[in-house]
Amino acid sequence: MAPLLSLAAKDLRRRLAAPAGLLINLAIPLAIAGMMAMAFGGSSGGSSSDRAVPVLRLVVVDEDDSPLSELLAGSSQNRDAAERLAVLRADNRDAGLRLLREEEAAAMFIIPKGFGEALLGGNPARLELVRNPAQSIMPEVASQGAGVVALYLSVGRRLLGDDGPRLRALFDGNGWEDSAGLALSLAAVYTRVKASDQLLFPPLISIGKSSRESDGAQGFDFMGWMYPGLLVMGLLFVGVSQMSDLLRERVAGTLRRQLSSPLGVGRLLTAKVLSVGIVVAVVHVLLVAAGSAVFGIHWGDPFSLTVVSLLLVLTVTGFAALLFSLVRTERQGDAAATISIMVMSLMGGAFIPPQMMPAPLRAASNITLNHWGQEALRALTSGQGWEGARPFLGPLAGLAAAFILGGVFLLRRRHLTGAL
Repeated sequence: MAPLLSLAAKDLRRRLAAPAGLLINLAIPLAIAGMMAMAFGGSSGGSSSDRAVPVLRLVVVDEDDSPLSELLAGSSQNRDAAERLAVLRADNRDAGLRLLREEEAAAMFIIPKGFGEALLGGNPARLELVRNPAQSIMPEVASQGAGVVALYLSVGRRLLGDDGPRLRALFDGNGWEDSAGLALSLAAVYTRVKASDQLLFPPLISIGKSSRESDGAQGFDFMGWMYPGLLVMGLLFVGVSQMSDLLRERVAGTLRRQLSSPLGVGRLLTAKVLSVGIVVAVVHVLLVAAGSAVFGIHWGDPFSLTVVSLLLVLTVTGFAALLFSLVRTERQGDAAATISIMVMSLMGGAFIPPQMMPAPLRAASNITLNHWGQEALRALTSGQGWEGARPFLGPLAGLAAAFILGGVFLLRRRHLTGAL
């Protein structure tokens, strides 16, 4: 055992002497997770209302200057809306475009001249939205929101029927003393809504709350779901980059000298795999700690996390050993590793929930180690603990044993045939 640990320690010292590649692989999942958090929010911890949610910054240009347009432009005064919507007022289009650029707003919402008169008169009316081309997500949110506003205004105006003159007078501050006329207008609106009962009530689709949500449990934690997939993908890149050192040693001739020593081929190759596993384990600990410190992810009880982490490290290390027992050169290994890791990440559900995939892809995801590793970690981050992670541990242990035994066996065979 002592010679095995001594060989692994020697390999570790040599790997740490040039840590640039390791640091790059460590930074990749953190960088992707950081961009995801900035784009979608996702700081876990605390209640769902306390999480960082992007605010939609919108420039509003009111060219109509009517009571209806002022009502529409003042929607941000609502307290709930103000938490998610920041409205910047501009006097004209040129000033609005300047604010769009300088304040990094998502879009500019324009209420054209004559909008209120046209809508109250029952004529076609138009709203304009200028999207910020420098952004991708929030302008789409603004576009969808503008579509909802236009839909509500259209439906509301149709429900009011031919009461345009009365509406115009009410918005101008007149006609409120005509109680009989107001009652007739309300009765007409009620009649139109009542005629839609068969279409609207009862609704065909209803949404219910689970007992956990109604008891005050936290809502969906985006980063708690996304980060495990990125962590597994990062570990795979670290594992294969460290295992590629085996082929570099073969080219340099140092591996052949070590294999000719009296230690034995099996012991030496096991030490190589062990040193890679130690590096993967250290990186895993760093990524777990970064997830907690930077993104506020809760990993559950230490025992469950330790068991899942150990099996995940063994599986990743075994996959790297098996991969580099099948390729001839370091360049082939890098290409095969990149393609296989990205394919497994996509098929395994690192970025898209497997439930959303077509049935053939859902079945194929079960053969990827990403699926079993990240789903076990997601069970922990979602608060399911040991019971939630246990169904994924058996397949993960089976993959770890198959990969490690197969990788060491094929590496030993390549040595016996003179290819290593």
